[in-house]
Amino acid sequence: MKRRLVYLITVGALCAVYYYAGKFGLSLAVVHPSASVVWPPTGIALAAVLFFGQRVWPGVFFGAFLVNITTAGSIATSVSIALGNTLEALFGAYLTRRFVKGPVAFERANDVVKFTVLTGMTSTMVSATIGVTSLCLGSVAPWDNYIAMWMTWWLGDMTSNLVLAPLLLVWGAKPLPRWQLRSLFDAVALILLVFVFGQMVFGEWIFSDIKNYPLSFLCVLPLLLSALRFGQHGAVTASVAMSMIAIWGTVHELGPFAVENLSESLLLLQAFMATVSVTTLVLASVLSERKQVEETLRHSEERFRHIVESAPNGIVMVDQEGRIALFNSQAERLFGYAEQELLGQPIAVLIPWRYRGL
Repeated sequence: MKRRLVYLITVGALCAVYYYAGKFGLSLAVVHPSASVVWPPTGIALAAVLFFGQRVWPGVFFGAFLVNITTAGSIATSVSIALGNTLEALFGAYLTRRFVKGPVAFERANDVVKFTVLTGMTSTMVSATIGVTSLCLGSVAPWDNYIAMWMTWWLGDMTSNLVLAPLLLVWGAKPLPRWQLRSLFDAVALILLVFVFGQMVFGEWIFSDIKNYPLSFLCVLPLLLSALRFGQHGAVTASVAMSMIAIWGTVHELGPFAVENLSESLLLLQAFMATVSVTTLVLASVLSERKQVEETLRHSEERFRHIVESAPNGIVMVDQEGRIALFNSQAERLFGYAEQELLGQPIAVLIPWRYRGL
């Protein structure tokens, strides 16, 4: 009974979150009331299925149905769109588990690439195709506008999987490392840096009269610094924060992506932010891989040192140039030298003078 209650609460909460996130996304719809290039529910649904399993699919289905039935769709189109959104979440979770091996897909750069291509770009085609086709078949949208609606739908879902889903997956699955006071100061400084650079680029604090320069790349700097300092947690958090600032500025006709057509502005912005987010994730994963290699080497060196020190005989190791690289405690007792005295010295120092010329 308790498990069933927990399940119902989980599904109900997912349905509510999906609904309100969908309403926010459709408030920015321009091409069609049911197609928005800003669509947070996709990333939320993917993370929910990866964390709680396929059994939470009713939360995705009913959340999507309520969003569409209360916006501009009929019962038939709303059911079809909800089905597409649900299949998209299930398919994306399957690809992540099957090829990326687990909900946290960002430990290695290779995993980030797989997640981007399979979960970000491929699985999102399901919802875009089913959704736009159902709208056109139901005469809710014209067939002449099919390509524009499909691209808008697909890009919105893809960006959500590449920007929002990593935030939920990393913070939900990876424990936050212990922070010292310095880490807190660094976090506050990076938050301010993201805000300032975001406002410089997308709020036009400084470059209000410049439209033709590639100023958007200024926002990459604080994202890379966040990845360098805090790894995956910093990368995903800074990417979402910068995306929110960018969306706000672009909607208010500010920043380098603001053009006369709001739909085109958001399309360009979302494509850019998805690219930047993936780049930041790759950097964070490379740093994570390097840290894991360093820890493995350190542990291997410690184990090797323990074996050498446990040996009953004296062990001396030299490098390619014949200089002493290792000198265990048994060798110290045998030759009467401390290890630190001999490291880097030629092996000949251990040979008595009368035998060196032989």
